[in-house]
Amino acid sequence: MTRAFSRVLIVLLTTLLIAGVVTALTSCTPFLSPLLTLGKMHIIDATHLFIAPGSGNNLFKITEAGYIQEVTYEDRDGNIVPIVAEPVAIYDVNPEYVIVCYGVNATDISAGYLVRKTDGAVFSLKNAGFPLPSERYYSNESVFTDSNGNIYYLAQGVGGVEIIKLNTKNMDSITKIRYSPSGDAVSYFVVDKDGSAAYIGSPKEGDSPDFIRIRTAMGSLHGGLFDDSPDFWLGVDGVIYCASFEPGDELLHYCTIRKVSVKATGIPTKSEYSTFNISGEDVEYTLGYKLELQDRVIFVQPGDYLAYIYEVYNPTNSARCLNMTACFGLSGVYSALATDNFYYLHGSNSSSNSFFIKVDPTDDSYTVLSLSTDEYYIYTWAPSAADEFIFNALRVSDGVNVVGKFDVSGNLTILDEESDLEMVVLERIQ
Repeated sequence: MTRAFSRVLIVLLTTLLIAGVVTALTSCTPFLSPLLTLGKMHIIDATHLFIAPGSGNNLFKITEAGYIQEVTYEDRDGNIVPIVAEPVAIYDVNPEYVIVCYGVNATDISAGYLVRKTDGAVFSLKNAGFPLPSERYYSNESVFTDSNGNIYYLAQGVGGVEIIKLNTKNMDSITKIRYSPSGDAVSYFVVDKDGSAAYIGSPKEGDSPDFIRIRTAMGSLHGGLFDDSPDFWLGVDGVIYCASFEPGDELLHYCTIRKVSVKATGIPTKSEYSTFNISGEDVEYTLGYKLELQDRVIFVQPGDYLAYIYEVYNPTNSARCLNMTACFGLSGVYSALATDNFYYLHGSNSSSNSFFIKVDPTDDSYTVLSLSTDEYYIYTWAPSAADEFIFNALRVSDGVNVVGKFDVSGNLTILDEESDLEMVVLERIQ
């Protein structure tokens, strides 16, 4: 009887012990808890950050020496901690900060951090809200800073998306200042160097059409300045510009570029910056991919059979239009990228063959790069220092995913072919 009781007691204690261990493991599942105590990301020597799904939910960096490394994390006490949540978005903010977000996708975020580039220190954005990507698929501008270093982005508010300005007075508890009116749901915006925001919005309730407004740094609201044209952007000088297209005859069309400024009185005005003509039949006004070089802004129309490039800002203040077919033999563009002094187009020619070209905008001369689709299938690419660019591609000859670099002379270097990584996000941070 005593032995039987002992066996029952042992079984009961074992069951309770197992249950306790399971409960403890469940309660300590590190899906969010490491994120909530995160203190540092080791990105100090990174020129680029990237996300590669299927790699164990890891964030990677490309170092200044060209190596591919996994980013490691520390808690506030300096202990290495794992990250289980998926990295889903990276936004280069300014020379001082980058934002890294985790969750399901770029619009379903469970944790996000403002990361200081100099030492990798992280600051949670959970009390401010997490940035949302631009609704314009061709624009990589989702986060803006003004000349005072204030940071702005779109975040989910009560009842709709709003523009927020980060309140960083207490870095341990970053909060938000709502920048757009509470009654406006915002879909796209830019912020100039003085902190005035131009945005496309709609009422949070009702069926009224979209509108375009300027919210000045002083807090006043102004409409009607853009003639209801959604084509506005931020120039390299930190000033807002807009375009209006007017038809001439069937073979000639006109575009006027205007510069928007906010006077000391707080009243925004616009003045003519430049004009140009567009010649051709069936002209479609699509500004497309925005390419920001060191001294000019270029828009490239995306897709097939849309053959125009608009240089809307340059050192001579003379906007112009280029026909891609006439100038470069391209009938369409799949993607576009800019470094400081050149821009690159991935498109197709009249024979539907895909190829890459590098364009010098000072004289529109171009060279063809050895990145044809029978050699590489490009996933993503990003500019690098010294007019170079980094790319991730499937190498057709052996089916291996590679990371490569093209230098300014067009020389190709493979940086990594052992990791077999397929990137979905590649962001330059230096």
